Amino acid sequence: MASNGTVVDIPDDIVLKTGPRILGFLFHWGLFGALCVQVYLYHLAFPRDPLRNKVLVYTVFALEFTQTMMITNSAFTVFGKGYGQFADFNKVDLAWFEVPIITGIVAFIAEAFYAYRISVLAQSYWVAGVILFLATLQLAGALAAGIILKRAVLFSRLLGRSYSISAGIWNGGSAACDVIIAVVMTYYLSRRGSGTMKETHMLLKRVITLVIETGSITAAVAILDLILVVLPSQPSYYLTPSETLAKFYSNSMMVVLNSRMRIGVEPGLEGGNNSTTARIRTGGTTAATRTVDTDAYELGDGVVVTREQVVFPNGKEMSNGQKGYLV
Repeated sequence: MASNGTVVDIPDDIVLKTGPRILGFLFHWGLFGALCVQVYLYHLAFPRDPLRNKVLVYTVFALEFTQTMMITNSAFTVFGKGYGQFADFNKVDLAWFEVPIITGIVAFIAEAFYAYRISVLAQSYWVAGVILFLATLQLAGALAAGIILKRAVLFSRLLGRSYSISAGIWNGGSAACDVIIAVVMTYYLSRRGSGTMKETHMLLKRVITLVIETGSITAAVAILDLILVVLPSQPSYYLTPSETLAKFYSNSMMVVLNSRMRIGVEPGLEGGNNSTTARIRTGGTTAATRTVDTDAYELGDGVVVTREQVVFPNGKEMSNGQKGYLV
């Protein structure tokens, strides 16, 4: 019963409607916490990274921060201020912008990030062009889904043929793009790694595994979102993956960028030892420094794989100043 004495009409399947959404909120906040840690580590470890990488990282983080603040406001409106009022839960409000549109933009940026690296690896633009086409296609689908959602006004009016088509283009394009990225990067990295030294081969194997894992996760979430949208009974299960998809893309991108970094403590730096000397190895040279341990491998055609160690002596962060390019 509402505060004015009127009876609130709550549907019998209220748990099926509200449960997926609150799970989406919880997973979203958890993934945003992971993203904050990754961006902070990137800030500490790569202060001299190329400007394009910094712009990429901080633009994505700004979008993700905006999305999290908007989703937090929606969560407070639905489960706080409007608690018990299903009419408040059913309103779209700003969900049309905070979920499909921001997610589509973040996915496009992440996929363009991979497309650039593939163009460098392959020394060709046609594969990267296909990836950019699919990334643009999913962005168009996300924009269309956002417009349809805005016009629906209420979630109960949302799921229909037009939204299913736009969601299919959005999530299907994302999944296809992610699968192609994982397959193509694995192929070209494997070719680069053939005939290299054992240590270089092991590093490339680690990068390949990372690419496959991150690509598989984002593709799986996009496919799951698509399947739940087109279910015949049209329940609200799709809200959980929809509200977390952007965070999977941004976290996967940051994992690849931060894979250049190995976090550890140099021997002799524990237990209050005042020594702060670490080693930098680049091209066989060794120099005393207070920063990191870096291995760089030239693969030909200007492609360099780097592996870098950030040292945290006695709990104090040490930033690295080495430039490097990660395929």
